[in-house]
Amino acid sequence: MSQPLFDAAVAAYQAGRFPDCEQLCRTALKVHPDDEDLLVLHAMALQSSGQVDAAADVFRKLTGLRPEVPEYWSNLGLMLRHLGRTDEAETMFQRALGLPHPPHDTLVNYGLLLLDMGRIADARHRFLDAVDVEQDSAEARIYAALACMECGDTRRAEALIPSSHTWPALDPALRRDLTKALIQLGRVKDAETILEIDVEHAQDPIAMARLASLHERTNRVESASILLERIRPHLADGDPDVQVDAWALDAALALRDKDYPRAAAAAQSLLATRNLPPSTQANTHFTMAKIADKQGDQDLAMAELAQAHAIQFRLASGMEPEIAASIEEPLRIAAKWLQPEESAFAPMPGDPGADRSPVFIVGFPRSGTTMLEQMLDAHPAYVSMDERIIIQACVERMEAKGFNYPHQLDRLDEEDLKELRTLYWTEANKVAARTEGQILVDKNPLNMLRLPMIRRLFPSARVILALRHPCDVILSCYMQNFRSPAFMILCSTLERLTKSYVNAMRFWIHHQPLLCPDALLLRYEDTVGDFAGQVERIADYLGISERHHLADFAAHAARKGYISTPSYAQVTEPVNSRAVARWEPYRAFFEPLFPLLRPVAGHWRYALEGDR
Repeated sequence: MSQPLFDAAVAAYQAGRFPDCEQLCRTALKVHPDDEDLLVLHAMALQSSGQVDAAADVFRKLTGLRPEVPEYWSNLGLMLRHLGRTDEAETMFQRALGLPHPPHDTLVNYGLLLLDMGRIADARHRFLDAVDVEQDSAEARIYAALACMECGDTRRAEALIPSSHTWPALDPALRRDLTKALIQLGRVKDAETILEIDVEHAQDPIAMARLASLHERTNRVESASILLERIRPHLADGDPDVQVDAWALDAALALRDKDYPRAAAAAQSLLATRNLPPSTQANTHFTMAKIADKQGDQDLAMAELAQAHAIQFRLASGMEPEIAASIEEPLRIAAKWLQPEESAFAPMPGDPGADRSPVFIVGFPRSGTTMLEQMLDAHPAYVSMDERIIIQACVERMEAKGFNYPHQLDRLDEEDLKELRTLYWTEANKVAARTEGQILVDKNPLNMLRLPMIRRLFPSARVILALRHPCDVILSCYMQNFRSPAFMILCSTLERLTKSYVNAMRFWIHHQPLLCPDALLLRYEDTVGDFAGQVERIADYLGISERHHLADFAAHAARKGYISTPSYAQVTEPVNSRAVARWEPYRAFFEPLFPLLRPVAGHWRYALEGDR
């Protein structure tokens, strides 16, 4: 090899003159076609100048010359991934991982490929493997956190976020992915700070789109719209990341404005984007269904929902294959019933009173729990937190100690209960900034299925059960884009969703008389029909004297910003009855489900056939 020619090629590469570097390498390779250093530099120059296909050919030649070098297989896999040749790329990554000492980024790039393929659970394993290999890798930790969120593992995702002192050194693309993880974890201020810096200093259109989406998500609609107009000129650049974020934002803002043709056009542009991730495809079909619903086309809405749920079911099947393949209830805890002889919990000296216990808001999702939570959060004596599965963590800790939940709850002694309460408050205090004397509001709808644990840990806790017409609940759930894999499976068909709803209601109906919680039942229809009367009922139940805070919850919710629920926009509006009997236009889809629903609907005095 001519050293001067090689040195000149290296200098050109370092100066960012990639075409010059590529040409110098090509000249030298005519004399030394198998020189390894020249081939590596040539491949790097081709990749940097956008000639990914040609770079793949060079890396393929390197794997033939030096098949024992894992870096060459890994780089070939990366090139093939960029070319969309996913099956070939996976084979290359597997070859690299089968050799001694593969580079750390092989695991990360393989994980990204698996995300492209919609294999989220497999991607999560690869990212976690990468974290195990290199604990301080911010890249591995951020992608592992995002994959854990997709798989419903919030607690692990929180632990994976790299330390904030590392954030400024991250490259822009990785910093944007970090903000996505932070937003999903409710750390909105941290995410916003990062995005604002990137928008101000780099004028990054992707960061601008993410910041605009965050503003829309936190009900700052005007600033989101202004940012969207700054982004529009960049749509012609063809960057799919900019296009996906911008069109999704455009659709969301258009829906708020009730401009359904514009919303539909944005969603259709989104679906036409190349290499659209499956989760984004599903979300866009949910958006199309919402548009069709608003325009009164129920058949089209249900057709779009069927497509969305089919995609989600495939994704969730990879994450929870046993649940997806089973005909059993996806919410396994719904089958864990106490018997009468197991439900008499002896009082303990350390049992906290109502003033030292959370207020639990439960009910099947989409029953009005978020509105109740925001009503209490608006009162200075109460503070709520983003939905967390902390009671479930207590269940898992109990099982780890060797007890059978729920059948051996009565065997927990004072020390066991103290340990579980310490776990509860430790986790709650991470996400709820309580001041002295404030009472925590724990709103997690499906904690209705964990009533036995609630009753054992906090025997004096007040529990508010939110109810709504079964068909309205089921339709609303079916129209939502839930993140939990188990809930994706549960909502995959109307029939499966209806069975899970019935099972959850039967669980409460069975356990309420056994455990006798201090419970208040609130119907959504009564709340929106007689809001002042319901405010009085809630205030009387909780002993609240300053009741105007509850009535002014919508203004409080608008000031609060981020609300972790699909109804984040609705809870900032004045109370209205638009969502009552929303299912009626879909009656034809629900009539086959009436036999399943009739027992629990009758128990709560909700009519089915008589609603006409």
